[in-house]
Amino acid sequence: MNRRYLRIVTPSNEDFLQDKVALINGLSSDIGASIGEALLANGAYVAGTYFSNRAAVDALRDRYGADRVQAFPCNVMDECYETAIQQVVDQAYAWKRRIDVLVNSLGIITISPFLYETREQRQRVWRINYEANVVFSQQVVRRMLAQGSGDIVNIGSVTGLRGAGHLIAYSTSKSALLVFTYSLAEELGPKNIKVNCISPGVVETKAIDEHYDAVAKELLIKNIPLSRLCLPVDVSNAVLGILMNGYMTANNIVLHGGKL
Repeated sequence: MNRRYLRIVTPSNEDFLQDKVALINGLSSDIGASIGEALLANGAYVAGTYFSNRAAVDALRDRYGADRVQAFPCNVMDECYETAIQQVVDQAYAWKRRIDVLVNSLGIITISPFLYETREQRQRVWRINYEANVVFSQQVVRRMLAQGSGDIVNIGSVTGLRGAGHLIAYSTSKSALLVFTYSLAEELGPKNIKVNCISPGVVETKAIDEHYDAVAKELLIKNIPLSRLCLPVDVSNAVLGILMNGYMTANNIVLHGGKL
């Protein structure tokens, strides 16, 4: 696993997540794996999903042990995806008989001029970036209500706040996820379940490397006051901050490096 993505800030109260159980959908992604590493480093058990590539998941299992990390295959583009998600949540819950944290990090990006954006592209982005995360939340909230507590963290995007050309479907899905965060937080607050969102700018991941060459990334960085892209570890550190704060809900943490 590439260590540049794993410079985790450990809170002063080490192991503050001791014996907590977290479910991370998209654990095999660069962002998901970084969040998983952060939670494991602070004492949590981590269950997560992968689609076709489980290398990052295996690396976490090798480092922390199979007793601390569980992984389940899940293809949310299947026709019966809601049933598949329910099965994943049931398996994750059966592992330790609780789920304290849900991190919805599933997401894909499609870059296309609006006039050439296809129906298939829109449906795929909407299913993965919004609908699947909502269904994961529904299934996990049932468990959290029975426990009497829980934390949900959604991974959004700054494009969900202000939109972005050539990213119509992606921006729209992330905007929906943000409003979902606010709405769910209001409904579940009285039940002691906190719901928050993290909206990073462009995150330096392998997925981004597929869409931006070195010249394009330099142009992006030129307009960021901190002079670098967001890293997965920046996102995972924000997740830790949310989980440490017992009074934070219905919030959106924006990680844009100063690019307002």
